[in-house]
This record gives sequence, C-alpha cells and structure tokens, in this order.
Amino acid sequence: MLTPAVRLGYGVGFGNIRLGPAGVAVSAPGDDRQEPAVAMVDQLVSRTDTAYQRWLASVADDVTAEGVSVYCRESLPERNTTYDIGEWLTGYLMIAQEGDRGFFLRCDGGGPVFSADLGGLGEVDLTVIAPGFAAWLGSGFALPTDPEPDLPPTADVYVDGIPVDRAQLLARARKLLGTDWPFGDFRGLLAAQPFLAARSARLYVLLRDLEDASELRPYLLYATDHGLETVWPTDSQ
Repeated sequence: MLTPAVRLGYGVGFGNIRLGPAGVAVSAPGDDRQEPAVAMVDQLVSRTDTAYQRWLASVADDVTAEGVSVYCRESLPERNTTYDIGEWLTGYLMIAQEGDRGFFLRCDGGGPVFSADLGGLGEVDLTVIAPGFAAWLGSGFALPTDPEPDLPPTADVYVDGIPVDRAQLLARARKLLGTDWPFGDFRGLLAAQPFLAARSARLYVLLRDLEDASELRPYLLYATDHGLETVWPTDSQ
C-alpha cells in the first residue's frame, strides 16, 4: 500500500484524495475512503505539543466543557476535512469547536491554543485563548475573560537595554534563545544594542519561557511596523 508524503505548507495529491496545504486529506466527491485522511491527521498530531498528544491518547470520545467540544482522535479527520482547514490555515490542526468558532494548535511542537471563526482568512484571524494546551486543559477548557497579549505568531527578536556591565544577563538571554554567540563577542554585542538576536522567533513560546526568566523581560523585544516592543507586556513587568 502506498503512503502519500506529507509536507506542511504544500498541497499534494494522491488518487482521489486531495491534500490541503497543512497535509489534511480531502476526499473527492463520492469517495468514502477515510484511511488517507486518518494517516494525514495522525502525522499532523505528531507535530503538536506533547501535552496534547498525551491527552488525545487518553480519551475515546469527544469531551464537552464550557460549551466547547474538544475532539477525540477519531473525530479529527472528519472535522478538519469538512472545514478545509488545510486550505485556509496552513500548518494548523483544528482540535475543538464551539458553534462557528474553531480552536487550533500549530503543528510545530508547541505554542498556544488559538481560536478563529471557521472559514476565516488565515493566521490574521487567530486569537490566543490559552498559552498552551496543558494550561487550557488545566482550566477545564475554559475560555478567557481577559484577552491574551496581542502578539504575532512569529517575529524577529532583538536584545536591547542590558547594561554593559551585566554580561551575565546576556549569557542568560543566549541560553534562553538557544543562540551560539561567542562569549568573546559579548562586549561588542552589548555596545551594539539593539541587535538582532533571533529571526522569525515563535513569540508565544518565548513569552512562556519568560515566565521563569523575569530578569530578561525588559530586554527582549520584537520588531513591529512601529519599532521595537517588549515580548513581555510592559504592564506586567
């Protein structure tokens, strides 16, 4: 039996099965074969965070809480193909639904839970409802009363404002961001602030990491059309 290749972000075809950009299989009219769709969704699930994968393996039926239906594994292929998620939200998996609103995980190993109206325009319509699946599960799948910080999914991140005599803070930023700046370059980097530290960083992952690195919150910023802004909200420093 042939197994079609899955490539997030590109549409590929396999017989009467059409794969959307996120690798979700969409059956052609009159084709009731579900195996390719299941295989595609299984591969997408494998790219989500581990907390979601553990929860998904522990349930046999959809779970309804706070008016939200969180899908079991068996429901995922039908829900994602019905709403053509791969066509308009590349690289995401719809994991739950409340009426005409879907809830999504990005298939890159982690990050927040997003919501958007079904059939929206893509990432521009996404709203963060929880910093991660574990947090959402812990809340009983509650929907937030206060909005999460309004951050883009990714952006270039800069270091700025670290005092030139606080090289230890730059060392902590180096570890947090996973960079390989030579320690011998620290003096030059501190003198050159603001400097580009990471391209297309996943801001919600960085925001989550800053929960345990409060000393770095004032110094990590991301690029916007209006200049640099701190990743951590300034009113929460």
